[in-house]
Amino acid sequence: MKIVCNRDELSTALISICRIIPSRTNLPILNGCLITAENQTLSLRSTDLELTLEINIPVQVEEEGSTVVLAKYFSDLVRRMSGEQVSLSYSEENKMLEVKCESAISQLHTWMAAEYPEKQENPEGQQINFQGGKWKRYTNKVLAAAAQQDVRMNYAGVYVTFENEKIQMAATDAYRLAFIRIANNSDVVDSDLFIPGRALIEVNRLASDSDNLEIFWDSGTICIEAQDFVLTSRLINSQFPNYENIIPSEPELEIEVPRDILLNTLERASLFISTNEHFAIACLKVDEDKLIVSAQAVDVGSLEEIITLSKPALKQAEANFNAKYLLEPLQVMEQEKVTLCLNGPSGPAVYVEADEDEYYLHLVSPVCRAN
Repeated sequence: MKIVCNRDELSTALISICRIIPSRTNLPILNGCLITAENQTLSLRSTDLELTLEINIPVQVEEEGSTVVLAKYFSDLVRRMSGEQVSLSYSEENKMLEVKCESAISQLHTWMAAEYPEKQENPEGQQINFQGGKWKRYTNKVLAAAAQQDVRMNYAGVYVTFENEKIQMAATDAYRLAFIRIANNSDVVDSDLFIPGRALIEVNRLASDSDNLEIFWDSGTICIEAQDFVLTSRLINSQFPNYENIIPSEPELEIEVPRDILLNTLERASLFISTNEHFAIACLKVDEDKLIVSAQAVDVGSLEEIITLSKPALKQAEANFNAKYLLEPLQVMEQEKVTLCLNGPSGPAVYVEADEDEYYLHLVSPVCRAN
């Protein structure tokens, strides 16, 4: 194998490839990435056996071939080189990959390409197409509520259901729930899948707004394919909770708040974290035409800010919440004013954003503050 490629393009691809490399593994070859040169394209592939990512970049191929090289060393080496072009040359005789950039020449040990896990075929089941920008926008609105994989693996993703006229996406970590409903313009109906959050985050990093994403899935696997990358992941094999039962049918109090003002206020409130707490607690209090946001930390200080409402509230309300959980939905909401529903000191706060094409809801459970 012998190729010449742009250093920045190679470095960017390797950074993404390295995010898939497992932190611990009993199979040393999984610390490597498979590189294949053919048809004026360099393909880089990494896997942890749950998630597989393949990225293609245009190169000048002088001699086709493939090998497996330690991904993180390769990435760090290319990133620290200073020239515009990188030459890669692999010798079957000494099993070394030569990396050359201007006067810098390095050699890296390799594995045989045949030893690397085989590429999975696209799952044969359901298929839809999504514009990259829309897919990122919809999934980003619910991803914040997904559980962390190392905390609650069974909730660490986005649950997608296809019905006759609508597609619904939902995520929860048991403390909050995010939900979006959009029109179903595909032929897929009566289908559901639970996509790992880690896979979606990686797709959203890689996909451009103009990409046409082809999405294939069966009962156990999903494949998302764009022009320059293919990501394959196992689906989460667990039952998503019946989330519709926890959404209050009639809120006790509903107000409209300027999104930017509330967002900036909560950003400041989130700074007040006591040493015996893991997060800042924001108190929301509604009194007539005022939303009062307060936070305090014994060893830091306190905050109180008043947001004037355009319409006086019909009743008073007060409740405490994790400030970060109140803040994150506002970062993905788009309308100038957001609807905020409060449900007493022990009920959830619910953000709602709706128009003709979509309905978005984000529910945040309250917290009890020790006296």
